[in-house]
Amino acid sequence: MSATNSATAVVDGTRGTGEERAAGGAAAADGIGAAVAAAEVRRYERWSDVPAGLVTRTRLADADPPRRPGGPVRARVRDYNWRGKLQTFDLYAIAESVPTAATGRQLAAAAQRRAVGRGCEGCGAVGQLPLLDHDGRRVCAACRHVARLAETQEALRVRRAELGRWAGVLLSERLAVVWVELTAAELTGAGRARPPLAGRVQVADETGLVLEDVLVRLAGPRTGGAPAEAVSAGEGAGRITRALQGRRRLVWGPLGDVVARLAVLGHPADLDRALAVPSGHGILWPDDAASRYAQWCGELDPATGKLRTPWPPGSADRLWYVLAQMAGTNEAGAVDEAAQPGG
Repeated sequence: MSATNSATAVVDGTRGTGEERAAGGAAAADGIGAAVAAAEVRRYERWSDVPAGLVTRTRLADADPPRRPGGPVRARVRDYNWRGKLQTFDLYAIAESVPTAATGRQLAAAAQRRAVGRGCEGCGAVGQLPLLDHDGRRVCAACRHVARLAETQEALRVRRAELGRWAGVLLSERLAVVWVELTAAELTGAGRARPPLAGRVQVADETGLVLEDVLVRLAGPRTGGAPAEAVSAGEGAGRITRALQGRRRLVWGPLGDVVARLAVLGHPADLDRALAVPSGHGILWPDDAASRYAQWCGELDPATGKLRTPWPPGSADRLWYVLAQMAGTNEAGAVDEAAQPGG
């Protein structure tokens, strides 16, 4: 998170403004540095996506001491204004801003007339840019970021309990825990994607027992490059259908792509859609297996506040292990180690 204090300072032997150095780093990372051509204008869909090194002309003018743009428009954001209407705002790089023509006496007189103080109500910092409103308080960017992290963590705490109950219900039923990986084909000469060559489908039941592990050919008979050990589309479709028959399906991976290719090849897998665990987007959270796992882990990136994505489990039985952890059961620790080589 970039600092918002642009007072001149010497840090690690480097002289310059703290905010300008931070803004310069953010600008370089986002392709908005001074070396970028003026024609390159980034676009953002919401204020929360805008890096700290970019502000409007109005915020520069409200700085203390005030500044003005010293370079071209570097980005634009489309979001709601204070009237609640959508508006496009021009954004300028703080690193390129320059002081206004106001004299020191003029600034002192303006400060005496100012009704709102500059001190953050959270930490007391006196920033140069205007304070931000958050939950009825006027705070600096750092305090708002910390507050938002805490709010998200609390929401994830509630979500974790919901997911524990959800996982427990699944494990109490006849369940198919499905792991899917594709063997991709090379791109065409024009850079377009080709259909996958093969798909591996692993299925474990509600106890972690592996019911099926099949590598099925998804390419046509005249297409080269498919793994030699892949079974035919017909055999693969039958094995997948039998393993999933009559079971709720929790899927991690592109099972839909495998089923679609099998249908194209004339071997449809007859799967009951009603048995699929929903994997769309709920009211507040995405509901696919990977997203649910990330929400249950609840680890936030401290810099961005975004939810970190955990490493994929890697197999159906490992996905079952994750589900058992989410449910808070001791089943994951009761598996016969001799039957689960490799850890």
